[in-house]
Amino acid sequence: MSQRIHKYLITLACVLSLVACNENSSVDSNQNVNLEAFSENVIGLDESTRQAIESLLTNYLIQIDSDYSDANDSIIVLADAIDELIASPETANLEAARQKWLDALNAYELTVLHRYFADFVLDETSALSMFQLQYQINHWPILPGYIDYVAEYPESGIVNDMTVTLEAANLRQQHGEFDINEAVTGLHVIEFLLWGENKDGIPRQLADFEPQLEPSAQQRNDGLTVPDLSNNRRRLLLSILANIASEDIEKLRSIWSLSAAELRREFLELEAPQLLLVSLDTVTSFLTEELLVKSLYPMLNGDYLQSLPATFSRASQNIVSSQLFALERFLLEVRSEDSKTLDELLTGFSTEYAEFFLPSFDASKECLVVLYSSNLGGESEAEFKVVECINLVTNMIDYLEQIKISLTSV
Repeated sequence: MSQRIHKYLITLACVLSLVACNENSSVDSNQNVNLEAFSENVIGLDESTRQAIESLLTNYLIQIDSDYSDANDSIIVLADAIDELIASPETANLEAARQKWLDALNAYELTVLHRYFADFVLDETSALSMFQLQYQINHWPILPGYIDYVAEYPESGIVNDMTVTLEAANLRQQHGEFDINEAVTGLHVIEFLLWGENKDGIPRQLADFEPQLEPSAQQRNDGLTVPDLSNNRRRLLLSILANIASEDIEKLRSIWSLSAAELRREFLELEAPQLLLVSLDTVTSFLTEELLVKSLYPMLNGDYLQSLPATFSRASQNIVSSQLFALERFLLEVRSEDSKTLDELLTGFSTEYAEFFLPSFDASKECLVVLYSSNLGGESEAEFKVVECINLVTNMIDYLEQIKISLTSV
């Protein structure tokens, strides 16, 4: 049996305690049982089911290839739009750069589910590399005052810190060097540079992107030269970060592409229950880690705004919509050679799943989009909506976990 596919089951402790399970990184295999040992305790499935699952996951690999390619292209387009803004700081170019950022983020968020799948099927080195690239490309929350000025501190951030050299290698080294949220690279740092704090619906002004051609008398007295001026450093930083994002998404796509062909061969070696469990673990890990642990649980503890992933652009609802659309495609649109979907296959294993999962999924989509839109009336309303969303997501996980338990019943 190939050693590349090294993670398949969340242990029963994780099933019973979602929070405890997710205190460990998804790339930590200590909580997963050995595949060879587990394979002795799974029920048998008929040949037609095995073939359907195998071909469905093979076709899912094609979807992953396509989504990584689209994300790569979208970030390249974003980098071009930022270059255009820097070359010609006009309102139309600023709006275009912001729109391309939104497009790039939506395209990237469609790949988040795939990262959880990759964590189960890639070798540990590749999975760790993808995890690291995710941190470089899309980490949130960030500390905006670590990047540029905020209302309370008009001289804060790397933009205003002349001791920080604005070069790609140095910025990569600075990224999360002392604190995980002291992000220096990634889409959300670019977001803050493009929108600023955007308090009260007033985003960063175009004047922040106009070149400063000479220092003022006071700035000259302070020893500042033209490259040291904040607008010029902001422009340079934005351009460098766009190029870094382009490089990182290409690396992410390359890691996946190098592994995909071998994965197709390895799927042929696995039993149907093992393939099905990969799919189930992918979905439950995504729902648990991406929605519950990263966002909903912190909201329940009072960190409402901190738990929204795109507050500067006011696009948090777009993110959750893209993520859930990717999950919906995996369940309902990716098909086997005999045209079966994952949802249809899972329906055959559980009457509760068949009756309740998709209604819970639809309700959770509505709940999360409303919650992430941040248009709630007050603290009590927000808390009520958070609890509602948690219950819906937890119900979805429970229906999937019941199927996982049924596959291991002997």
